[in-house]
Amino acid sequence: MSTIWQTITWDVARAGGFTAYILLTLAVAVGLALSTQLQSPRRWPRLLNSELHNFLTLLSTIFVGVHVLAVWIDPFTHFGWSAVFIPFVSSYRTVWMALGIVALYLGIAIGISTWLRPRIGYTWWRRLHVLTLGVYALATAHWIGTGSDTQTWWALAIYVISGVLVGSLLCWRLLTATGKRKKHTPSHTPLHTPSPAPARRADAAPQSAPRTLNGAGAVAARGQGQKQPEVARVR
Repeated sequence: MSTIWQTITWDVARAGGFTAYILLTLAVAVGLALSTQLQSPRRWPRLLNSELHNFLTLLSTIFVGVHVLAVWIDPFTHFGWSAVFIPFVSSYRTVWMALGIVALYLGIAIGISTWLRPRIGYTWWRRLHVLTLGVYALATAHWIGTGSDTQTWWALAIYVISGVLVGSLLCWRLLTATGKRKKHTPSHTPLHTPSPAPARRADAAPQSAPRTLNGAGAVAARGQGQKQPEVARVR
């Protein structure tokens, strides 16, 4: 009876772990796709949305709980609560187990930040949400380092496909962010300044005075010429 129970708990732990990892991969991929705006409503329906991202994250969390519970009650491994929930306590592949525990706590913190988003604000929520990539990296290292099926072809295929999918979307996200920054950055090219007006010659300034005086004299002479007939008439 104990042998059957050991088989059930170990198989449930393995299945729960891989299912949680696949769902985590899909959740991260959908989140990156949403941030890069890859989908086009003109070509296909809007299947990628925040509801799908949250649903995949919730399912992944549930299967992580199944994985942790199955490992905890497994009579073969004999993991105590401290070995399951405290990093660097387990004697079985200590480092890889610690990475998984840290990923678990980071995932819980991100989930709590999502619930507290109306209070902490969008900026802090977005900063904490970036830690999802850290959760994915730690979870990948944990499953590769502690998984008993890592050497199988199907497990390696899951890891490779997951890494290529998330890595390509992350690179695309970084490239699009760099392009947007370049568009919003003002150019530093010097503006065209008008050429200064040529300086006047020193000998050209006095010429305007005689012209002005001569013009004034001509006007005065015309005025005197018009006044002379009037004076003659008066006489």
